[in-house]
Amino acid sequence: MPERDPKELDLEKIRASQAGDREAFDYLITKYKDVVYAVAFRFAKDPDLALDLAQDVFIRAFKGIKSFKGRSRFSTWLYRIAMNTCIDYTRKQSRSVSSQAVPEEVAEYADSEPVTVRRPGGPAKDALALELGEQIQKAIDALPEYHRTVFVLYEIDGMPYKDIAGVVGCSIGTVMSRLHYARKKLRVMLEPYVDAGLDVTVDNTGNE
Repeated sequence: MPERDPKELDLEKIRASQAGDREAFDYLITKYKDVVYAVAFRFAKDPDLALDLAQDVFIRAFKGIKSFKGRSRFSTWLYRIAMNTCIDYTRKQSRSVSSQAVPEEVAEYADSEPVTVRRPGGPAKDALALELGEQIQKAIDALPEYHRTVFVLYEIDGMPYKDIAGVVGCSIGTVMSRLHYARKKLRVMLEPYVDAGLDVTVDNTGNE
């Protein structure tokens, strides 16, 4: 027998889950658990805590699955729950949470390009490149929440603008301008390493 279309099978399991079928939802957990865990681990940076967060994500998803109308892909809907669950956790752990409204940055800068670093040979240069990687991670962690989320979804997860907009709940133009802001902040972090002699280049390898 020919294999069933994965999309049709997903839809069947989603509809069964909406009717309260836990076995059908177990299928969805098995299929998407690695993706959800990866999101949780990026926030928690601890395997056990990431597992707890992933479990919370699927609990929320099961409780709210009747709200899934199929207007977006199920993976996008689930990704949004995962991001919101992790962001809620981060906010609870933070003593100072900004209550300012998220600005709608001008999208004219949306064509900014990602930054990559070529690692020339030699122990000294390799050590600098390793240190640079650590500093980039610190810079990503220090970004405002709404910029960090967009940067990670695009640059690390390879998610297209349209799907990111669905996950974070904003326009594609806002996604693009937030991505520009994040890249700009990272370039500032790279300046000392440029001065130290690392070959820092712009590599236009976006996924759009």
